[in-house]
Parts: sequence; C-alpha cells; structure tokens
Amino acid sequence: MLTLRFANEVDECELQPLYEKLQTSLTLASLVLAAWQLGLWFARKLVEQQLQERAQAPQVWSNCATCGSRLERKGFVQRRMLTLVGWVEWRRGVGRCPNRCAGSHSTPFDAVLGITAYQHTSVELVRLSCLLAVFLPFEIAAYLLMQLCGIRISDDSV
Repeated sequence: MLTLRFANEVDECELQPLYEKLQTSLTLASLVLAAWQLGLWFARKLVEQQLQERAQAPQVWSNCATCGSRLERKGFVQRRMLTLVGWVEWRRGVGRCPNRCAGSHSTPFDAVLGITAYQHTSVELVRLSCLLAVFLPFEIAAYLLMQLCGIRISDDSV
C-alpha cells in the first residue's frame, strides 16, 4: 500500500494552493492543467521519498585507491537535481578514507543512481530537451518544457 509521508508543514503549504486551484477551475483546460500540476507535485514527492528511503539502506564501502583502507561513512550530505518532475532533493551517505587520502571521497548511492559528482540535471530531462531541440527552435523547446513540466530553463541550456 502506498503511503506518502509529509516531511514538514511546508509540503502541506505547497499542496494546498494546488488543490484550491483544482477546485476553482472552471474550464476543462484549466481543470486539466491544475490536475497536471498536482500530479507533478505528487510525482516529485514520491521520487524524493523513494530516494530518502533507498539512501538509508546499508552500503558497501569500497577500498581507498591510494592506501587500500576501507572507506568509512562520514554522514549524510544533501543532493539536489533538476528532473522532469522539478527540483528533487535527498540526503545520501558519503564516505572517505580514514587516512584522509586525497581523492578518496565517495558517494556509492550516486553510482547506484547512475549520476555523476557535479551533475545538476537528470538524464531524462536532458533527453527530452534534446529531442525537442532536434525538431524545434531552442526557444520553443524551452517554452514547451515549461508548459509540460513546469521547468524553466533558458534556450541556451536547451
């Protein structure tokens, strides 16, 4: 059974205006757009919840490439990425060599997710942007992304 847990009151404050917009929509077009925005909000919350839960799972730490010591968990660090459902945030475990060897910083969950250290945009968003840009001018591609996903990016980013 699906259970969506709210992290704090801010989440509920974000949801209320979306729900009110849905309730006050008069035309079919405005009703569909309000429901779409509400669906994107729920999708973002589901993705964030899954990421939080999976990041808490025990991780296997590799060995330091320099000295061979087993890397140790040093706590959790915030991660943020722009996706098709908007900005998604989560915290994941980071590790480092106990001998503090240079370059031993490790985030195994990022590797599991298939993301790189300084990546700020998700692969599916990049793919959709590229597909749109193949057939449309960059300005129109950026406008369509904003209309479909609520994501505002510049035509230069496309």
